[in-house]
Amino acid sequence: MTTEYLAETPVTSDASPLETAGDTPPPPFDERALLAHYVLRDFEQAVANVEQQLYESEPAPDASSESPPTQEALEALAEERRALARDIVVGAWLNRNNPDWDPARPETHRPDPNDPLLAILQSVQEPAPAD
Repeated sequence: MTTEYLAETPVTSDASPLETAGDTPPPPFDERALLAHYVLRDFEQAVANVEQQLYESEPAPDASSESPPTQEALEALAEERRALARDIVVGAWLNRNNPDWDPARPETHRPDPNDPLLAILQSVQEPAPAD
C-alpha cells in the first residue's frame, strides 16, 4: 500500500478515529514534560562532555607501577569524575545569569529563584537506586 493509494482512497467508516480507538481520549499534551525531556537531554549531554574532558585531562596510569589499578578503583574514579562533571554543569547552568559567579568561590553562587530552568530541575527527581 503506497501513500498515493492512501491519499486517493476515501475513508469508508462513519466513526471518528477516536471512536474506533476506544472511548478513552488521548492524554493531554504536556508541554512542561516535553521541555523537561529536552532540558534533561541537553543536561546529560553537557555532563558527558565535561566528564570526557576531565577524563582526557587525567594522567595516564603509570605502566611501570607494580600493581595496575583494580576494576573497583577504576569504577570509583569514574564515579567521582561523573559527580564532579554533574556539579560543574549544574553550577554553570544555575548561575548562567549571574555575571559575578566564580566556580572557585562558592559564596558567589546565586541562582535566580524564579528561573524556569531551576523549577524544571527541582521538579524532576532522580530515579531511586535499584536494589
